[in-house]
Amino acid sequence: MKFRGLKLTTKVMLGMGLILFATDCIVSIFFYSYVRDLYLDEIYQKTGFTLGFIDATMEFVRDDLRPRMLHLLPRDEFISEAMSTSVVNKKIMARFIRRFPSNVYRRVALNPMNPNNRADGFEESFIRRFADAPAGATSWKGLVTREGRQYFIRLKAVRMESSCLLCHGDPALAPASLLSRYGADHGHNWKVGEVVGLESIAVPVDPTFSKIRQAAFGIFLLGLVILTVVLLLLNYFHYVVAVRPLKRASAFFKSVVSGEKGLDVSLDVKGSDEIAELGESFNRMIGHLKKSQDALRASEAKYRQIFEGSKDGIIVTDCDGLMVDVNNAGIELFGCKNRDDFMRSVTIHDFFVRQEHCTAFLEQMETAGFVKDFEARFRKRDGDEIDVLITATRQQDKHRQRCRYECIIKDIGEWKRMEQQIRQAEKLASIGQLAAGVAHEINNPLSIVMGYTGLLLKGTDDDRVRRDLQVIRNNAAMCKKIVEDLLNFSRQADSRLVPADIAETIRSVIEVVDGEFAAKGIEIRTDFAPDVPPVPMSVDRIRQVCLNLLINAAQAIDGKGSILVTTRHETADNMVRVSFTDTGCGIPCNIRHKVFEPFFTTKEPGQGTGLGTSVSYGIVEEHGGEISFTSEVGKGTTFWFRLPLEEKRS
Repeated sequence: MKFRGLKLTTKVMLGMGLILFATDCIVSIFFYSYVRDLYLDEIYQKTGFTLGFIDATMEFVRDDLRPRMLHLLPRDEFISEAMSTSVVNKKIMARFIRRFPSNVYRRVALNPMNPNNRADGFEESFIRRFADAPAGATSWKGLVTREGRQYFIRLKAVRMESSCLLCHGDPALAPASLLSRYGADHGHNWKVGEVVGLESIAVPVDPTFSKIRQAAFGIFLLGLVILTVVLLLLNYFHYVVAVRPLKRASAFFKSVVSGEKGLDVSLDVKGSDEIAELGESFNRMIGHLKKSQDALRASEAKYRQIFEGSKDGIIVTDCDGLMVDVNNAGIELFGCKNRDDFMRSVTIHDFFVRQEHCTAFLEQMETAGFVKDFEARFRKRDGDEIDVLITATRQQDKHRQRCRYECIIKDIGEWKRMEQQIRQAEKLASIGQLAAGVAHEINNPLSIVMGYTGLLLKGTDDDRVRRDLQVIRNNAAMCKKIVEDLLNFSRQADSRLVPADIAETIRSVIEVVDGEFAAKGIEIRTDFAPDVPPVPMSVDRIRQVCLNLLINAAQAIDGKGSILVTTRHETADNMVRVSFTDTGCGIPCNIRHKVFEPFFTTKEPGQGTGLGTSVSYGIVEEHGGEISFTSEVGKGTTFWFRLPLEEKRS
């Protein structure tokens, strides 16, 4: 676990424990070092005392005993036990070592008379160091390890003095008894002041060092126990003074954050220490938060009231198009069941029917930051398409990290339908006035032409003349039919609407055309709902609508095919829906907007006047209904109209 993840008490106790442990270690190490240095100083003083004693003994032999012996003895006689400082010194130290067997004393030389006094490698290196060093560097002390034991050793250089040249100078001048004992090859020809050897005294220190370490470790353990007790006492004191008040404050904070307590409460503060200051600061913060929360709630309530009360759909998305929020009007606009159902929509981009509309919308939002009255076509959840008007703004925080679109979407389908109806009505009104005038002017001459053509047909037996007259009569009849259609188109409906069975009305029309359609290979099928009530209508004019739609459906079928006629009772709107579905070629997209325009037709000359759908449109509008169609090129077309069950004339 990382240190930052630990609780405050654990951090404090861990830190204090480390500090106290480090203090205990430092004290123990300091104790060990201090006692060790004291012990080494004591050894240094004792070895100095011993070497001083040795020097005093040697001075006595050299200055007092040896001259006296030389005076008493013959010239060539030399008694080493009384006259040699080295021998006397070694004899005395041998007795000393027997009393202190752990100590080691040596007096050695590079080229001694007695081979037993030859220096080893360690001693030889110091002899050469003393020889190369200035005259004042004649001693050394320190710790060395020899034969697996640690010693404090003190070395002192031995320099040749003039009183020693009798034995160690020219061998020719040395006492004969000395030469006979040691020979003339070693220990001679030395010069005054020359470093010829060293004397050392070594005291083993590892037993005492071990005891010092044990004492230091004991002090460490004792200190550890004491510091542990101190740490526990500090922990308790810290808990009482700091942790417990902080826990109480923390529990209070959590209850406020979780909502268990509201922002109208305050923390009970006691005392005037830092924790009390923290509590006071928290109480002040609670007060500010309460004011801010009240203001925010008021603002949110106002926003939500406007948001949900809007009759237009309001959608909030992020800048990637993902849904964030929607009002009830937006849910209803897109045909979703509820908010969750709407939020499952992928992005707002998927609502656009045309990609170019989506691209233009996004580009304008990125560049200008808003769009106003942007017209587009959206696809609802059930696949239906609607025309909408979008007004949107782009909201972004000052750090440009959060971004969202707030879109107001207005359904303009009804407005566009009304606009289309107004245009259609204006066209129908204009053409109706023209048609009425033209029909009256042409109808009488056509009647005369047809009358005289009939008389001529009765008065001649010439087949050629009869064929020509028949052509004239047929074309005149066609013109008369056009004139009648114009009169019907321009005539205002003044017939009374009476409740009638829509299914029977359609059957009466089917009986008229069924034989002709069957001869062409066109089958008429019906699916009349049994629950359709009587419809207030002008039977003759609705029959004319059905006839026009059946004829148009048959003309759209090339070869064999079928026409399905259905009726349905739409209880939600209290209307009756009649549909004519053919298996013809369908209507191309580029001319669908012209279908209900007067005189617009795609049929061959002589096959239609272009007034059938326009007349049907006007009749249905007179009944307070609506007429439209859906088509798929290559598969067929469905024309449908709806009539209200309550009389509602336009």
